[in-house]
Amino acid sequence: MSRASAYRKWGYILAAAAAYGLANYLSGKKYLPGCSFAELRPQICMPIFAGIAWGPLAGFFVGAIGDSTGYLLAGVNPLPLWYWSVANGLMGGIPGMMYRTAKRHLAGLNDIKRLYVLLILASSLPYVFAAAMECLIKGAPWKATFQFVFLPIFTTDALFAIILIPAFLLLTGRVRMTIPTSLFILSTYLASMVALCTFAASMVAIWGRNALSEMAAAHLYSMGIMTLLSILIGFALAAFFVKRMTEPIMALTQAADRIADEQYGELAQLDTLARRRDELGQLASAFRQMAAKIHSREERLKTEVRRLHIEIDEARQRREVERITGSDYFKSLKNRAAQMRLMDKQHG
Repeated sequence: MSRASAYRKWGYILAAAAAYGLANYLSGKKYLPGCSFAELRPQICMPIFAGIAWGPLAGFFVGAIGDSTGYLLAGVNPLPLWYWSVANGLMGGIPGMMYRTAKRHLAGLNDIKRLYVLLILASSLPYVFAAAMECLIKGAPWKATFQFVFLPIFTTDALFAIILIPAFLLLTGRVRMTIPTSLFILSTYLASMVALCTFAASMVAIWGRNALSEMAAAHLYSMGIMTLLSILIGFALAAFFVKRMTEPIMALTQAADRIADEQYGELAQLDTLARRRDELGQLASAFRQMAAKIHSREERLKTEVRRLHIEIDEARQRREVERITGSDYFKSLKNRAAQMRLMDKQHG
């Protein structure tokens, strides 16, 4: 990387850290129900995206420095809350494990699944650490800290991460849209929307009965956790069924590549696919027959080409012989040879 590119990269990182700090300051003016610390933070996508785009160190820097900047803007000393800044840094650093993959584009289903796993880890592990430090350093009760600090932060940050980060990666061209990745991302968004709409409908129904104000905040976050769990189950099911649905298509694609490379002996997967009793089995059977016919035709063509080469070589040899034997020099040599044989007979 050139010096100018490095300066430009760190300019982006500093700008992201400043924007994250300002967003934390603004969102900190309104806390979640029952919480005196946690708030809605869609801006958590900034350190996460920085980690994926520029590496773990960049993600950690944006998260940690940005969080400390938010405290300073609010007039709060960030040093006593250092563990929350570290947690925000880890939230950006953990997804940075996708950095090298994202540089060459997220191309396969495994890349996308790994991304979602890292997003869940980034939304949970750092705040397990921060909540534990809150209890150890400040003596906060464990149960209350879990219910009104960790649970709200984990639920909301995880939902924002799994909904917004894939969209950002798509918009910046860091995902190569193959059939498996397209189906999986679409399925995950559908699962997310269904779960969130169900959660919203439940809230509206409760509100209609004037019972929302009476609901304990812990129950609200328990519903949020159940919503998140239903989304994650939807992700797991989507990954399973997308793999089952796309494996035959990918096998046919690989078979087509092998036929293009004339590797006809490596098409065993077509035999397995051809046993299916659906349209893909019919396609695999037709594909296998087509490959056999192409192979047979190519072998016949190769045999014909070899025969033509032999005939052409023989014709060329005959023409060469005729050209040599028809030359005046060859005729003179032939006459000399005849004369020499005659002289040998006379002297003999």
